[in-house]
Order: sequence, then C-alpha cells, then structure tokens
Amino acid sequence: MSKGNRSRQEHSQAPAGNAGRSGRWQEKRQRFAEQSRGSSKQGSLRPSTYITVGAIALVVVFVGLMTLRGGASTASAEVLQQVPASTSSTGSGRVGISVQEVQQKKLVYWDYKANGKTTPLIAYVTPSGAVKVAIRMCEPCNGYSFRVEGNQIVCNTCGTRWDLETSKGLSGGCQGYPPEVLPSTVADGKITVDESTVANWKPRI
Repeated sequence: MSKGNRSRQEHSQAPAGNAGRSGRWQEKRQRFAEQSRGSSKQGSLRPSTYITVGAIALVVVFVGLMTLRGGASTASAEVLQQVPASTSSTGSGRVGISVQEVQQKKLVYWDYKANGKTTPLIAYVTPSGAVKVAIRMCEPCNGYSFRVEGNQIVCNTCGTRWDLETSKGLSGGCQGYPPEVLPSTVADGKITVDESTVANWKPRI
C-alpha cells in the first residue's frame, strides 16, 4: 500500500476513535448527573417535614411563654396583711365599717364586743370589687390572722388558702372552714351586718 493510501486510511479512521472517546465521556457525564440528582433528592426535606418541625417549634415557644407568664404572675402577686379598722361602729342594731376604708386598705379587721363576748370580724374586697364582711377565724386551727395574696385569702396560722371571691378551699388542712361570710348591706357609705347575727355567732366545729 502506498504512503498516500495509508495516510488517507489512518485519517479516515481517526474520527471513529475520537467518537468512541466522546461517547464514553458523555456516558460518564450522564452517570455523574444522575448521581448528583439522586443525592440532591435524598438530602432534601419534604414539605410535610418542614410543617412538622415548624409546628413543634411553635408549641415549644407557646409553652415557654405560658410558663414565664405564670411565673411572673405568681412572683408579682400582691401580699396584703390585715390591718386594724378605724371606722368600725355599732348602732341601731347594725355592726359596720366604712366602705371607703375597706376599698383603700383591702383587708381590715376589728372585734365586736358585747356581754363579755368578743367576735372577731374582717372585711375585704373581692377580685370583682365586692366588699364583704366575715368572721375572722380559721376554726380548726383557731387562727385569727389573715392575709391576701393575689386572688386568695390565706390563714397566717396554718397556711390554708381559699379563693377570695368564692371562699372555696384551694389548699391546706382547714379548707372546709373559710372565714364565714355574713349577710351584709351597703348604705350611706357603710357596709353593715345585723348585730344579732354577730352576737349569736358560734364556731362551726
């Protein structure tokens, strides 16, 4: 075979070799692209996963805020000790005290004395704004001193707690015997109770 023919034959075969190498390179490139797409799909999160994570985060934040709020409320609850009344009076068959004084001091006490008997009394303002008069005694423990903490009235002797509005027992050993609320009337700037009710009152136990 002449040099010219051999050269033409080699030249004509060269593109076939290049085409083979090009095909293999394209194949490798395609496999790499498929692997990359597969990795991307495995590493990505479904939309439902994002929703679940977001919901959990919201719950955690909400619980945290409620806990902080409850703690702050407890820590900031105003504590009021009973103070002696200066406007208590007895007359015309009624025992009473100035409504204004009770509203200003929140928790006042005094004693009704008659016929050698002393009946301890207390007046206070409920969370709804009502003024009440009650017997100042925690009968089971014989306690005569009270305080108000937030919406609760507390015996200073035994620590029993009652709801200030309803007198419902909340904790402690004397829950069934809150300061007994007496029927009262508000008139002429005073809250009064019937004197005979006070004079004839007896402990419940």
